Amino acid sequence: MGIASIQNVSGNVISAVEIMQFMTHNSLLLYKKKGSRVPNDRIIAYEAKEKHNPYHKGVVFVTPSKDDLVEGKGYVVTSYETLQDKRQSLSHWTPNTFRGGTYYNFQKRIIKGHTRDNLKQVNVLGFDLDTKEVDLYALYLGCEELGLPRPNLLLETPRGFQFFFVLDTPFFVHKNKDYKSLRVAERLYDNVRKALSTYVPVDTNCAPFGFYRIPREDNVLDFYDEPANTRELLSWSKHFEEKEKRASLRVVYNENGSEIDQTSSDWYRALIFATDIESGHNSASRNNALMTLALANYASNRSFEDAYDELDQFNSNMNHPLQKSEFERTLKSAYSGKYKGVKRSYVEGLLEIWTDGQAKFKGREGWYKFKKPREERVRSHYEEWDEDILAYLDTHTSPEMPFLEGSLNMLAKNLGLAVSTLKEVLKRSSKLIKRTVGRGRGAVTKLASRSMMFRSLLQLRKKRLQQAQLTFAELLPEPNEFARTLKLPALDTELLIYELDILYRAGASPPVRKSG
Repeated sequence: MGIASIQNVSGNVISAVEIMQFMTHNSLLLYKKKGSRVPNDRIIAYEAKEKHNPYHKGVVFVTPSKDDLVEGKGYVVTSYETLQDKRQSLSHWTPNTFRGGTYYNFQKRIIKGHTRDNLKQVNVLGFDLDTKEVDLYALYLGCEELGLPRPNLLLETPRGFQFFFVLDTPFFVHKNKDYKSLRVAERLYDNVRKALSTYVPVDTNCAPFGFYRIPREDNVLDFYDEPANTRELLSWSKHFEEKEKRASLRVVYNENGSEIDQTSSDWYRALIFATDIESGHNSASRNNALMTLALANYASNRSFEDAYDELDQFNSNMNHPLQKSEFERTLKSAYSGKYKGVKRSYVEGLLEIWTDGQAKFKGREGWYKFKKPREERVRSHYEEWDEDILAYLDTHTSPEMPFLEGSLNMLAKNLGLAVSTLKEVLKRSSKLIKRTVGRGRGAVTKLASRSMMFRSLLQLRKKRLQQAQLTFAELLPEPNEFARTLKLPALDTELLIYELDILYRAGASPPVRKSG
């Protein structure tokens, strides 16, 4: 499994070792100190050039297998030549560079030195997705919506995936500066992880600057060679914490002055005990039922964990339950903060079709305190139709057959929309792809979600098929200039690290957002 060669977004073939050089900012020696296969004159010329380099080279730690890593066994590597020679026999490495390394037991290869206080520089922010049941397109879309750069590297692991942001300017760690830059790097890491966890299940137990899977030709799924701007990431981190702090103070009340608890309402209890809900019903399918119940939990300030437990039981009790991946995607979407609450028409439709009809929706539409402007209400309708179409496509397409085909009239009828509405939704949507084959009455429209196309493209690449019609560059959002979007001032990196360190030391850990 895997792709025969690694390509960047421009289609240029690149080796795994070149990716490692890119990730580590050439912070290792190019050649081995002993036993190099490179001609001696080249080594002499390289060493002469390095004498004038003010930056000392460091080391990375590698290990042949996960079992060896657990036992603390591995090797200290000082050169890219060694990585090139051994890469096929290695499973893990440290893409962040250390000052040096040695062994507790040289004979048994028990490595020593891969500790926080021995870090030389933080080159990358690496994250682990410890499951195969994940919508990888949601990761890229999440970065776009949050104002984060596109991940530079996506790897497949035996149990899931790992992705990395490569910093254009590493955090250089200095003991005599009280590890100030390391503290800021850790805080940045925590903020990025927290922000992306609303889109994909980022592993919270992964050590920020420890061991990760080593890039190889057979596990690289996507590589993007434009590094993340460190200064802009720091500005994003500061802005994110300010936004989180404001959100934690915001509570929405109903007109009687008490917090809304929709999970204790008659309609919620009636719907959660319904077991016959099926797919294919416009605005009243399994996805809509789960989304509605999840939004009721979110609006009632219930924790994600409590909602997950209750709704997982609801899903399991259904005669035709959703797959785990779709269940989790829908629940996380409800808790993303993008939606204001349940939609009354959805609730009433679900109650009419799937319950005895005795329970009624009471109260206003959603959980707004004030009436939304007409412009926003119109826009929200298109967003809801967009979600309806995506839910329908998730049910009726697959990575093997990602497109739903037919005439525009037929598709509109199946989706329960007017043709004019469908055209407008497709025009506005950033999550849907439409292709038209032929002209006039004989024209066939092909409709797919970008998420399913992404999964399809990954499957093609893993099967070594190169004839995919779309490339990652065409499918994914364009890399954004997120500092400009946020209208943040341009700041000197070192000055910003100093300011953030003072800010972070003045308070406790980053504030946690409260639902609602």
